[in-house]
Amino acid sequence: MWAGAYRPPMRQAHALQPAAKAASVRPFPWLTYWVLCLLALAQPAFSANAPTLAPVNSRDLLSGDAAAFARLLENARPAPVSPEEKARILKSLPEEGEVTDLDPATMHKLASVQQVLRTAAGGDTVYEMKVIDVAQAAVALHARAVLLISKPALDLLGADELQALAAHELGHEYVWVEYDRASKVGNYQRRKELELLCDAIGIVILHQLGMNTSRLMVGVEKISRFNRERFGTALNENAYPTVSQRRQFGRAVGEWAAGADRGKSRR
Repeated sequence: MWAGAYRPPMRQAHALQPAAKAASVRPFPWLTYWVLCLLALAQPAFSANAPTLAPVNSRDLLSGDAAAFARLLENARPAPVSPEEKARILKSLPEEGEVTDLDPATMHKLASVQQVLRTAAGGDTVYEMKVIDVAQAAVALHARAVLLISKPALDLLGADELQALAAHELGHEYVWVEYDRASKVGNYQRRKELELLCDAIGIVILHQLGMNTSRLMVGVEKISRFNRERFGTALNENAYPTVSQRRQFGRAVGEWAAGADRGKSRR
């Protein structure tokens, strides 16, 4: 999902032009950016065995047990794509437009994101990360193998906010097939539910890692504000929950996850 928490507005073609000149960026035509962004947006299920989580309605989630949900995520952790499939996915991405020369502070920020990805995947290095030169602030999981981070998002967000957005993107792994199905048939209501469920999964992952769960919504709001101020309203905005809805739900999920710990301490 773009921003794996927010997909940026794409109202006009010029919104996909390369960002302002960045360190060691080799700009490439806007059409290639279209292709790259559409690849990320389509979220293709490359494998017939792509994982999914049993349908869960986000509105009903909080009536269940948070600790049990955390165990479910652990037990249902998606198997990574095969090395051969991952190599093919990486080969399909254009070399142009990738930001490769980053300063030490930025590299440290990316390393902190990779740490979350690795820990949540059971200690394995499952995901590649690529920084790309697009105008929007965006974070997206592409083809279950590559976390794409735009240069504006990298500059805009703190390390903890990027980590939180990465955790949301991991949530999409669990609902990959169902999300793809809902997208193909235009079931926007279900897509909204799945986005909220991915928020919940991300928050539970962050909580399990002992991290500040509130940083997810901070990151979502920063990206939403940045993109809206520059590009206006997204044409597909009705396919996603509003920032206000996500903020309210995210706060409830954070309290729900923390409540499970308080319950343990009383026993």
